[in-house]
Amino acid sequence: MEAWKIVFAVAVLFMAAGTMLNYLQETAPKPYFNSSSPVMYFWSEDCHFCKLQKPALNELAAEGFRVKSMDVGKNPEYWKEYSIEGTPAFIAADGERLVGLQQKEPLKEWLLEKGAKTA
Repeated sequence: MEAWKIVFAVAVLFMAAGTMLNYLQETAPKPYFNSSSPVMYFWSEDCHFCKLQKPALNELAAEGFRVKSMDVGKNPEYWKEYSIEGTPAFIAADGERLVGLQQKEPLKEWLLEKGAKTA
């Protein structure tokens, strides 16, 4: 095989590998939690059900439960970044989701299962 063909083939492989690496980095799932909570809560000021969810979340916070607050109204990129289909929405570190208004007791049990009680 001629040297220029080998150089060309190697160059094409490197370009393809770089393109694939960029694609994988852009489409890789974002982390679902941080050090303060293994659950993220997606909401918006304009969301009626988010407003109804707030009292239960405040009560759960007083009981030692923590969720990472993610405002999709102020950060519209979250819709795509985290594949949010509606609010309110909860996403746990294991990828499990709860979408829609949640009653306090079932939400409390779910948060316990996900390790979101910090106190």
